[in-house]
Amino acid sequence: MKQIVLENLERITKEKKLDKQFPTHVMYLELKVELGSQIGKALQELLNEGKIKAGNTLNDKFIELTEPIKNEKE
Repeated sequence: MKQIVLENLERITKEKKLDKQFPTHVMYLELKVELGSQIGKALQELLNEGKIKAGNTLNDKFIELTEPIKNEKE
């Protein structure tokens, strides 16, 4: 996850420089929104692939694995 954060920080900073937006530092909220959208895309792909199932609860949404993750060491 640390690598994902660093990659997003670098990308957003480069985009700001290219767009001549100053200051070029990344706000926490910008990063949070960006990571949230990436998580949403990844979850949708996993749902489409049948690797997870999801639905609504009273207070939130749930996500479950449809099959156990295979351990690469086995």
